[in-house]
Amino acid sequence: MRGSLRLFTWFGIPVHLHWSFGLIFLYALWIGYDNSLDLMGTLWLMGFFVALFGCVLLHEYGHALTARRYDVDTHDIILTPIGGIARLEKMPEKPSQEFVVAIAGPLVNVAIALLLLGVSALVFHEERWEFFKWFLNQQFSFSADEDTGQILEESGIQPSGLMFYLPVLVATNIGLVLFNLIPAFPMDGGRIFRSLMAMKWGRVRATQWAAWVGQAIAVLFIAYGLWSNAFTLALVGLFVFTTARSENAMVQLDDFLRRYKASDLLRPQFTRMHGNDWMQSAAALLQQGLERHFLVFDLDDQLIGMLEENSIVAAIKKNLLSQEIAQFTQKVEVVSPEESLQRVFFLIRQQGNPMIAVADESGILGVIDEAGLYHFMRMKK
Repeated sequence: MRGSLRLFTWFGIPVHLHWSFGLIFLYALWIGYDNSLDLMGTLWLMGFFVALFGCVLLHEYGHALTARRYDVDTHDIILTPIGGIARLEKMPEKPSQEFVVAIAGPLVNVAIALLLLGVSALVFHEERWEFFKWFLNQQFSFSADEDTGQILEESGIQPSGLMFYLPVLVATNIGLVLFNLIPAFPMDGGRIFRSLMAMKWGRVRATQWAAWVGQAIAVLFIAYGLWSNAFTLALVGLFVFTTARSENAMVQLDDFLRRYKASDLLRPQFTRMHGNDWMQSAAALLQQGLERHFLVFDLDDQLIGMLEENSIVAAIKKNLLSQEIAQFTQKVEVVSPEESLQRVFFLIRQQGNPMIAVADESGILGVIDEAGLYHFMRMKK
């Protein structure tokens, strides 16, 4: 991903750090300055953020490794200031599988919280354990007004960074679980909600309902964020609103594409070019006709590749029109006439192939280019 630094690869999945992640450490410095923390206190704060994003990374690995069980690979995991993103190739379409993949992340945070509680019980004893429980409870108390420093002074406990570090980290993991279970895309709760509904009403209808619920929650986030000057929450709401809408559009598009095959939109009339033709011939065809890309064959009429419009334009600019077409030929994807339109769309739209060939045992039947694909989609919709 552009603008990110590759940190390492674990379980075969690359982990990238987005450039904006540096803002986290600037934020930690600002908090330290605003609260008059000394150097050690600021370092503890930075260490907390590192540990927090370690938990976020494990959360994303929960999704990725669970998805691998269903033969879904993960391109990479990207850490940003607002969380982590596991870029799965796709989400499993079976509702039960999507449910397991979606809930795996929050379950990782539950496991981390329980592990940290167990470690804390071993590390702290008597008064320190009582303080740990009190301070942990303070993280969930919205009306707490007791002064932590005063409590420590009265108890005679010598404070340490670990005494504050562990309960806050436990509370944060619990908070991540609760926040991610909100039924709104792209949070895990939105996918869990959709998977449960899809078991009865199907993926398309379930996505519509989940998107509507997600957008309603997003509007509440935005309204409350603006009302209370919590602009970060308002930005999260805006992100949730657009993502929910995008998810619904993608599922609707996927449902449309699966109804058709390559044979439904292939263009049987296309210009054949040969590898030993001059680029001058391709330039003349490009200037005079409506075709922008051409299939290239050898002298035995066997397909050897494709000549793209960009290659022809480059040859014109560099005055290479006397060169043979074979020198400019690139690989072309070939699909069967029974191939789903989903695959065709993926090859053209996502992999950037300007044209693909359609063939069966008898040979090349026709071509599909980007313009033809979008014209077909407009006509059918």
